[in-house]
Amino acid sequence: MVKKPICPRCFGYIPSNAFVGQYPGAISRIDNKTEICSDCGVEEAVLALIPIEEWPIIFYDHEATQSASARFEDRVKIQELENEII
Repeated sequence: MVKKPICPRCFGYIPSNAFVGQYPGAISRIDNKTEICSDCGVEEAVLALIPIEEWPIIFYDHEATQSASARFEDRVKIQELENEII
């Protein structure tokens, strides 16, 4: 089974839930080496430019691609599958 790349920030797929593993995601500005999904990359870039207090919307949960609860359920399923393979 091929592992699908998971974003460590939101647990969505890299580069996005629509294009899983088709191209590289963004590199996190936190450590300049961790690959994250495109949505989280944009969020980190905007946060670097605009203080969070000035954001018109404080929390973005990636509803356009997948709900947070569905991403969590997918992550649990992936971990279960990985445990079965090992």
